[in-house]
Amino acid sequence: MKKTLLLQTALVAAAGLMVAGAANAQTKETPVGVTVGGYYTSFYKVQDRDKAAQTDQSSQALGQDAEIHFNIRGVLDNGTVVGGRIELEGTTYSDQLDETYLFVERSDIGRLELGATDRVSTKMLYMAPTALPGHDTISQSEYAATNVQPGMRFTSADDNEGINLYTASNRYFGSKAGKGLQVGVSYVPNGCQDFANCGGGFSSTADSGQLSQQYQAAANYIESFGPVDVALFIGYNSVHIEGALGTGVTDARQAGWQAGAQFAYNLGDGGAIQFGGGYTNEDLGRTVSGGSGVMKDRKAYDLGLRYLTNGSKPGSIGIGIEYGARKDKLVTALTTGNEDELKFYAFGVTYQLASAVQTFAGVGVSDVDYADNSPSDPKQTFGVVGIGLRF
Repeated sequence: MKKTLLLQTALVAAAGLMVAGAANAQTKETPVGVTVGGYYTSFYKVQDRDKAAQTDQSSQALGQDAEIHFNIRGVLDNGTVVGGRIELEGTTYSDQLDETYLFVERSDIGRLELGATDRVSTKMLYMAPTALPGHDTISQSEYAATNVQPGMRFTSADDNEGINLYTASNRYFGSKAGKGLQVGVSYVPNGCQDFANCGGGFSSTADSGQLSQQYQAAANYIESFGPVDVALFIGYNSVHIEGALGTGVTDARQAGWQAGAQFAYNLGDGGAIQFGGGYTNEDLGRTVSGGSGVMKDRKAYDLGLRYLTNGSKPGSIGIGIEYGARKDKLVTALTTGNEDELKFYAFGVTYQLASAVQTFAGVGVSDVDYADNSPSDPKQTFGVVGIGLRF
């Protein structure tokens, strides 16, 4: 899943990445059935971008981002829940089907996911609260107003065919009312997402830049201490990058770790003050898109603050700010000290029209400075106003 969810409760929006398509285990046998859900976002966006960086891009546009989710679920007579999820792109980006996976879960054992879906670190991640939906430091709509954003998630094989395993205390189950410790691990054997890009079922092992042989582990902890909610996260990622990646760089393995936290002080009646941030550190071996040289190290962090008047209830107003920074050190920069740098700022306001209808507006800045001092560095100020539906 490449999108940022629009509805954000008093704690964290990231938990929503896992909630849809999953439910508490039941003991009563239930036939396998299908329910339909998804989201639809439409917005107007404007930008002021350096003419030297982009001479043929318009200053305004309309954008849409939508998916239809087919959620499959049934309960066996022994309480085991089986199901799956198919996500159909409503506004095609690079694929018509986003995620397709099957799951098996038991409240006393854990959950297994098989198929094309996000890896555990993406689903379990907690960092800065989102100030402007779809335009943030964690993930963004493919049609967002901002061209470059920090991307605090790992460079990983999300949505490729793989395996996710979770402990029974995770958010998919009714145990601990969604609180406590959650542990997850992932494995991705190759770069397959569907039959078409797998060469008849087995993908090539020499596709330049393709991610394969990925191992990932993550953990989060959620608890409440009086009026304060706490969410902590840590993750590790190791993935093989195939093919030639630049001068003197062939097959490589990148590895990294990240950590984050988010806190919410509950003011009552759904009102809350949210604060959080995260840090990611990766050892890379990839060509920088639009820059110069081959990356060696990437370090990034984000911070965010948001005030909600009434949670996700109708009439609730959210006001937030978010900041992100990233540095990519090049192989050639190990002696020269040159780095590609990105700074990102966003200010956003949301208004909850109904329980599943949210409007939003905001402004932001994305400022990239490549190590080669190129005049094409994408420096951009943007604004956006829109509405999002969840169903």
